[in-house]
Amino acid sequence: MLSALTRLLPFQCAFCRTWPSWSRPAGVCGVCADCLHSFGGARPRCPRCALPTPVPGQHCGACLRHPPALAHCFAAVDYAYPWQAAIGQFKFQHQPAWARTMADICLQQADARALVRAADRIVPVPLARARLQERGYNQAWELAKALARRSGQRHKLDVRLVLRQPGAAPQVGQGRAARLRNLRQAFVLAEDTPPLHGQGILLVDDVMTTGATLQALAMRLQAAGASRVDGLVFARTEAPS
Repeated sequence: MLSALTRLLPFQCAFCRTWPSWSRPAGVCGVCADCLHSFGGARPRCPRCALPTPVPGQHCGACLRHPPALAHCFAAVDYAYPWQAAIGQFKFQHQPAWARTMADICLQQADARALVRAADRIVPVPLARARLQERGYNQAWELAKALARRSGQRHKLDVRLVLRQPGAAPQVGQGRAARLRNLRQAFVLAEDTPPLHGQGILLVDDVMTTGATLQALAMRLQAAGASRVDGLVFARTEAPS
């Protein structure tokens, strides 16, 4: 009831601080239609790593040379203004409500809706226990939960399938090679995991930087029998220089 009432009430845009009127489109929760049009539009991306490409559906050179374990990867926006600040609030300033806005922006695009529908399980990237205790919540979990609920696929959400081993080095500030080394033994499947043979898994995270985390998880799930592993992230950073 409260959620439905909230959607009916006007809101102040988190970016331009205006109050959308009843007579104009309200965008999604927290972001007005004008800002969504300016900063949230879809752009052509590589289907395997979600980096921008000149032509829709075109694979980037890196993925052609070394195809990643992910069959498909979707990103809604670039990791740039104003989303950097929003993601910082989401992750580090105890504002998990951003998950609803980010899920709605993702689900406005057909590729994201198709990935959610096709998946047998929607799995958030797990946090290390120490980081989870420090932050109080897992932002990938919040985003995956919002995606599942707002797409009517709540039954697919699986937050216990993959666990992160303690002792892995932090990923922030690391390059792709260092991240991959850190992550080789970072993830394990829960002991009571049923067989994954023939299943499609959709991994969800807030930001994709080098792709090392999703790559390591995809390889672990494929080794356990998953037939297909896709990725969905809200934001994608630029290609490493």
